[in-house]
Amino acid sequence: MKQWGIDMAKTIWWYFLLYGSFLRHNLKNEMVYRVNFIISIGMDIFFMVVNVMFFAILFSNVEKIGGWNFHQTLILVGSVGVVRQIAYMTFRQGFLELGDYVRTGEFDGLLVKPMAANANLAFRHVSVTDSLGEGITGFLLVVYGFFNLTQPNWISIPFYGLMLVNSLAIYYAFCLTINSAVFWLVKSQELNTVVYYFMDTARYPREIYHGLGKAFFTFIIPSSLIATTPASILAGRMDWGLVFLSILVATVFLLIGSTIWKLSLRRYSSASS
Repeated sequence: MKQWGIDMAKTIWWYFLLYGSFLRHNLKNEMVYRVNFIISIGMDIFFMVVNVMFFAILFSNVEKIGGWNFHQTLILVGSVGVVRQIAYMTFRQGFLELGDYVRTGEFDGLLVKPMAANANLAFRHVSVTDSLGEGITGFLLVVYGFFNLTQPNWISIPFYGLMLVNSLAIYYAFCLTINSAVFWLVKSQELNTVVYYFMDTARYPREIYHGLGKAFFTFIIPSSLIATTPASILAGRMDWGLVFLSILVATVFLLIGSTIWKLSLRRYSSASS
């Protein structure tokens, strides 16, 4: 048992070093096109501002939506931006490239590398610039919303961070599950559209859904948990039942996603066959 723990720690450290190497390499490539870098950040900020304006107009007519006031909703919207930015810095961009890898046969190279193919795929294209403007704006919205709460609870901040990690696990599991279909469909543009709108629907409080709608966006497409769970903790709407549900959904979706991924790999016939 002790040896297993040591081996696991070494593996995690090795993956961490590889991630750092990929991150440095991709950051150098992204900084070559500085105008594109600035435009990308500007567009992300613009669309985040549009989202905030939408909710500002909405809250000028109503006091609360699903029990959430304006500043609590800003924490919710900002949390989506933070999760999406972390996703692009870890795995999201790699899955966007999966269709091209399978179609051209480059995926063969990932299978022979001394690390899991899904981890290699994720780390190869980690991006700082993609969604950076959204991530920065999202963080500022979270901070602004938190400081404008009636009674901000500082103790909730570490718990908020932990549930952001859990939300990232749900997002990763969903991406892994959906993008596994590439081995059957090859072209993945439609799949990536599904993943994009998955995060867009996370901007709305879970409380606005009822009946079958709430069940669908919890157990089939779990977007209602991505931002609502961590944001509810920071916004003073702590619900232990929701926290445990989010952890359970993350665990189940990771197991399902990993299983579907492994089954899908059997479908891949490689470029040489």
